[in-house]
Amino acid sequence: KPVSFWYCHRADGSLRAIVAEVNNTFGERHAYLLDAPQYGQELRARKVFHVSPFCPVEGDYRFEFKRGGAQGLQSTRVRIDFDDAQGPLVLTGVAGRLQPLDAASRRRALWHYPLLTLGVMARIHWHALLLWAKRAPVQPVTRSSTSSTPSTPSTPSKPSL
Repeated sequence: KPVSFWYCHRADGSLRAIVAEVNNTFGERHAYLLDAPQYGQELRARKVFHVSPFCPVEGDYRFEFKRGGAQGLQSTRVRIDFDDAQGPLVLTGVAGRLQPLDAASRRRALWHYPLLTLGVMARIHWHALLLWAKRAPVQPVTRSSTSSTPSTPSTPSKPSL
């Protein structure tokens, strides 16, 4: 799985932080600490971790987390964009339906999505092959010295008009 999100709540249930745990195809992992998030607010974090051979390490991630439904407990949507020095380079996101985690929901997930991770990896490699066929420039891969360590906290973005 390329990215996992860990929502950290205070004892009163309010959202304190989100950790975006990014994995790459080289077996490395990096955690981005998104400090003081608010749903619907854009957060930024400096990219410090090599993920794709088609994107430079230099740049910024923009994250936005949204919840929907009654009390924000029915659905979630996460936007993850990557900007380099010239502007937006990769625009992506993920959305899903929220459910309580119990034995029944774990069984359903296991039986309904047994090959989900393999499918995601296949699509990532397929798109990499398409980029390579189009002769997209390949960035040199450097092993991350920050692998498995959290980055500096993110900063909220100023809304753009």
